[in-house]
Amino acid sequence: MIKAITYIVIGLFVIFGFLYMFVIDVNVDDITSSSYYSTSKKRSHINDYLIKNDFSLINFTKKITSSCLSDDKACKTLEIYKYVRSSFIIDNSTDYTSPNPYTAFNNREGTYLDMALLYSSLLLHSGISTYIKKDNNKFYNYACGISNGDMYNALINDLHSAPLANKELTLRQNQVWAFDLSRKDNSNLIIDVEFFSAEPVDIILFPNKQEMNAHLKGQYGRYNKDCSQFNTSDAKFTCQAPLTGILVVKSHADDNKFRCKIYKGGLLSGDIKSEKSRKGNNCIQIDINSKGTFQYPGIIY
Repeated sequence: MIKAITYIVIGLFVIFGFLYMFVIDVNVDDITSSSYYSTSKKRSHINDYLIKNDFSLINFTKKITSSCLSDDKACKTLEIYKYVRSSFIIDNSTDYTSPNPYTAFNNREGTYLDMALLYSSLLLHSGISTYIKKDNNKFYNYACGISNGDMYNALINDLHSAPLANKELTLRQNQVWAFDLSRKDNSNLIIDVEFFSAEPVDIILFPNKQEMNAHLKGQYGRYNKDCSQFNTSDAKFTCQAPLTGILVVKSHADDNKFRCKIYKGGLLSGDIKSEKSRKGNNCIQIDINSKGTFQYPGIIY
């Protein structure tokens, strides 16, 4: 009798165990979706909120940085920065009590801190060591393992990828090509000029069209002496562009082929800001919410 009862009890345990393990539906959706939120409550430092080990973000950052070489961290840092700046909105909220880069990523919008966390999270998933610091009302990202020189070269290449002018032309003797640098606002503009020609030319920067016309007519016309060269076939210089400025190329010969590139300039290698990490690595300082003239990694205003 005792054996029979024992077998019955064991049988009931087996049946209920089977039902619990294989038949009863246990909903794990809430566990999965709230895992970030539940652990975030225990976090005490900004960097604890970074997204880590997300396979989907690895593939995502590969697409963003597809134009970069695999070991070019400066290029990756720049491309991810440009992507976040152009694809996400930083709202005006200053409530940083519940930061969540996942939510910002999905909504394409978030606080200043959310965007800083998202940017560093994307850096992490592209193989770049990173951290965030707060200084007063600003959040600074740091991208490590990148020299200031490499970062500067990446920025210059980006600036030169979209020249203000890229002109190839054949001029007759005394024929003129001019590029108007005037602008409606009072913005400061520094230009980098690269020029090559088959035969000598004059390349002159005038403060306005009136001075240009006077000079071309053989009259006295004011021009920027530091940004003008005469009887030359190879020129490269940087100068301040007047608000109503105009750059002129005048040929000394017929069938004179030339090429002139004008870039937005004014960025110097010494402008790149960085610091050493605890491990001694050089880390580029970055403001994801920069409002300055050059909105680039390493440029701090």
